[in-house]
Amino acid sequence: MTDRGFDPVAHARAVRASGFWLDKTFDEFLTTTIAATPDKLAIIADRADRDQPRRITYSEFADFIARAAAALRNMGVAHGDVVAVQLPNWWEFAVIALACGRIGATVNPLMPIFRERELGYMLDFAEAKVLITPKSFRGFDHEMMAAGLRAGLPKLKHVIVVDGEGPNSFDKMPSRLKRALCTATKRRARRTAPG
Repeated sequence: MTDRGFDPVAHARAVRASGFWLDKTFDEFLTTTIAATPDKLAIIADRADRDQPRRITYSEFADFIARAAAALRNMGVAHGDVVAVQLPNWWEFAVIALACGRIGATVNPLMPIFRERELGYMLDFAEAKVLITPKSFRGFDHEMMAAGLRAGLPKLKHVIVVDGEGPNSFDKMPSRLKRALCTATKRRARRTAPG
């Protein structure tokens, strides 16, 4: 038996010709779906710690993704930067993953069971620029753990906390963007002002 080996170029050509690879990004497929069915339900987010599931339409989902992508960009996250996400199976994970895909950042999913030793190692090894974590999950304070790790992680510039309070809250990401846009607009106005 002769082993001819795997030819990745020929394989790619064959699967494209068969219509299995369409050379589109997930974001392109999602944008098409959002345009076609903006009011259709995209996510039903049911959490054990909530009375009612949250229902998110495709148009709302698109808005969350766009705002998260813009906020990440505003935080200095660029193509190839690592965004570590230590969330359970919550809707915010989907938003962040798709926002990262949109701006070319790399998502590093980390299991919520990781504690200081494992999480610190993974964040350092991946050179994560951002960590997104829950305030608390299953009785453990992830926000406090992340705060304790920051001093030893010089590459980690931002910790965003889902269900957190204050400026690092996931819900405040659009506010950060608004402040940055206001600052940029003022700077631009000063540069272009006569005199």
